[in-house]
Amino acid sequence: MSPKIVRTMWLVGIALALSAVGIAVATADATPPGPNGKIAFRRYLDPGHESWGAIFTTNPDGTGARQITHPAPGVLDDQPDWAPDGSVIAFSRCCAPLGHVFVVASDGSGLAPVGPLCPSGADETTCSDDANASFSPDSKQLAFTQSTGHVVDNQIEHSAIAIMNRDGSGRRVIYTAAPFSADLGFPVFSPDGKKIVFEHINSSKGSPAGHRAIYVVGVDGANPRRLTPWAENDGDNPDWSPNGSWILFRSFVDLGRQSQLFLVHPDGTGRKQVTHFKKGTHVTSSSFSPDGKSIVLGKGPEGGNIDVYTMRLDGTHLRRLTRSKLWDSAPDWGPR
Repeated sequence: MSPKIVRTMWLVGIALALSAVGIAVATADATPPGPNGKIAFRRYLDPGHESWGAIFTTNPDGTGARQITHPAPGVLDDQPDWAPDGSVIAFSRCCAPLGHVFVVASDGSGLAPVGPLCPSGADETTCSDDANASFSPDSKQLAFTQSTGHVVDNQIEHSAIAIMNRDGSGRRVIYTAAPFSADLGFPVFSPDGKKIVFEHINSSKGSPAGHRAIYVVGVDGANPRRLTPWAENDGDNPDWSPNGSWILFRSFVDLGRQSQLFLVHPDGTGRKQVTHFKKGTHVTSSSFSPDGKSIVLGKGPEGGNIDVYTMRLDGTHLRRLTRSKLWDSAPDWGPR
């Protein structure tokens, strides 16, 4: 499968901070719990920001940036996700020959695929294309996108949300779209491990065609629920708040309108706008800090460079962490 197709399918005082945006505080365990640690992100290494990228980490103040994977040119390491116990980072590697989930320690050691790699010459009809993995709260399982079947007009036949054990065993599909109808991506466990939030992108055969929305489903695949309107094209790696009360997402993904970050309850109520970026701001995916007080995101000018930033939950105290000539985004905030 070509990188283009894979990218299409790949295409997640607290009281003072929350009260500033009118959000009631709920008590629940954070995931990952504890104080804030390092931030992992993907840096594109090719000028076209398409086919070569590596996983980096940085301290929350922007110091100590470090490259932890070193893929060959033409290999894209993407979408890092910290294990809640801090032991490793999961990420998607494309394509050898298909996308696969890998793990690596934060010092760059222990790089390994999760489960066996597809054999040379395989395609989606003989081996699954896996991507967008995230850990369960106990760090023992991974939720991920599993893509299989024929590809017609850059659309995969079967796109599914699946779960597997950390060693790649026990793989099972929990939710799937109708054939050729959609790409399902960015599944993230809730802090209690009972639900998964994900992005649903309709294909030209879906309804409404070409639009995306945020969904929540039980880990057994039961009771899928759409949280956001199709017309708004919401998504881009939604993330749960550490207390489980909120889901963070981006509006107007690839719709030609100014994107903003929003919060919504897992039942679709209580929607709150976090950012008020001016027109011409390019916003990418975001995630919560482990202590629940802040957000990390990718941001930059339209047509210009993207860097990693942090901000408080009310959108204030925007702070730039990276200043690369390359494209930095897909950040995930890890535990300490």
